[in-house]
Amino acid sequence: MDDFVKEEIKRNRKAIKEDWRELRNFKTDRQLDLPRPEMFKQPLQGSIVIDLDKEFPNVVQKTLTEVIASRRSLRKYKDINLSKEEVTYLLWETSRVDSYKEGVTFRTIPTGGATNSMETYVYLNKVEGLEKGLYLYVQDKHQLTLLDDSKGLEEKVNNALYGQLRGAAVVFFFTATPYRTEYKYSFASHKMIAMEAGHACQNLSLATEVIDSGACALAAYIQEYCDNLLGIGEEEFVTYAVTIGKR
Repeated sequence: MDDFVKEEIKRNRKAIKEDWRELRNFKTDRQLDLPRPEMFKQPLQGSIVIDLDKEFPNVVQKTLTEVIASRRSLRKYKDINLSKEEVTYLLWETSRVDSYKEGVTFRTIPTGGATNSMETYVYLNKVEGLEKGLYLYVQDKHQLTLLDDSKGLEEKVNNALYGQLRGAAVVFFFTATPYRTEYKYSFASHKMIAMEAGHACQNLSLATEVIDSGACALAAYIQEYCDNLLGIGEEEFVTYAVTIGKR
């Protein structure tokens, strides 16, 4: 292992073992009363917005013990559509906002200091009742807004996933907007940001078991392609991708 690689490993390890006592030595942007970052992304003016249901009468619930026992990474899927209700259920259990007030967001998943660094995007490939395309989940309003339904999108998604789409019905992309957490916790933020994506993915993986489907969490995606696909890349970027389909 050469010296450059050793230094990179050392630097990256430090990001997940910060000393919180060091935060006392200087003021964060929040303590300096700098402008607070936006809490949630919103639809662009004039874009298509789809209101989603909050009740799921056709989703037959399972126990937590059952879904934990059956959860495995699933990389092969049947050529069967998910329903709109099933996709809505996955979003509801994974990425919804339960409540919020100024600077504090309470969600279905833990988020460092209630700072909500995460946004959720979905590529709908095989879903009854929803057009094929790439969407942003508007988390505080429980809506979808269409970003892209252009031809060739499926190939772009597959390329961004490093060839791992494998006929999935849906792909979730979790992104981070780091400054939402950095505003409050500065250099100690980045471990929490990574953990937040993990919390969301676990919720999603268990929720897919409820609808008799499976998920595969992907860390081996092409960062630049994924970010370009979503129109992000600097102040917001993809941290996790998850393919989903019927068993």
